Amino acid sequence: MVEISKTGVTLRQLQILREVVRSGSERSAAKALEITQPAVSQQVRILEGLLGVQLFVRDKGRLVPTAHTMTLFRDTDATFVQIERVAKTVASLKGVDSDTISIAAPHIFSLRLLPEAFRKLRSQQSIAGIVLKSGTYPEVAEHVLEGRADLGIARLPLDGKVFDWCPATTATNVYICPRGHRFTHKDIIRPEDLVGEPLADVEPGMQSHLMNENAMRYMGAEPHLAIQVDVIGQEVSFVAAGLGISSSNTFAASQFASFPIEVRPFEPSALYHYVIFWQKGRRLGTLLQETIKVLVECAQVDAEDREDAGTCP
Repeated sequence: MVEISKTGVTLRQLQILREVVRSGSERSAAKALEITQPAVSQQVRILEGLLGVQLFVRDKGRLVPTAHTMTLFRDTDATFVQIERVAKTVASLKGVDSDTISIAAPHIFSLRLLPEAFRKLRSQQSIAGIVLKSGTYPEVAEHVLEGRADLGIARLPLDGKVFDWCPATTATNVYICPRGHRFTHKDIIRPEDLVGEPLADVEPGMQSHLMNENAMRYMGAEPHLAIQVDVIGQEVSFVAAGLGISSSNTFAASQFASFPIEVRPFEPSALYHYVIFWQKGRRLGTLLQETIKVLVECAQVDAEDREDAGTCP
């Protein structure tokens, strides 16, 4: 085992520490590393002896890392993320295709796009596992850049110096509202229609949402943000419950097909370009190439569905 700078501490011990912190138990760490639980316990005790500090305290059967542990974990985790990234690059250069794929995307695409794509992909390819990383668009880009995800789903702009991408679909602005809402009788919703309407929306900061809210402020009316959420896609549950309406775009709204809501175009609208992206210059194996192809196909099916339904999922 590789020792770190004559400290007596090995990379394997740090790997075990990392898994215990991430999983919260020695049993789960052992399963992830495919070793026995006693082996994990032994290495944790040895590491505590080498460092001269307590690494964990027990709380209701769960191992809680101490402050010393978290300091070590942050650097350790970053190191292993880089090692995993290098391993993927080496495998790619050698033409070795992994049977596990990782994708970063906003949570909203787990409602429809990703399940449909994974089902189709599994029918065509042998896949051992799929890992999802959720987050905002900047967080999704960071997951891909740092090697925690092979592919990402986002919308332009992206930094062309660090990412390559494949176009997936385009989208325009809409509002989603509960069935039976007065807006369902309108062909197009405009800023003046929103005055006084309770909004169930992503917390202030999203550019597309700010555009609509500022349009109302321009008219002298302050938006009524009745419900604010911090994850794109959470708002649909509150809209379906009749607690407000929410701004979205045609592609994002197509993910809400299973909810009792309706969708109407909003003007003035922006045009959004959605892409599947990856680290610039990375050589993609057969499985990742097929994954991109399937994701694009499913995104375009969603686009066709919303056109056939007149923008109403």
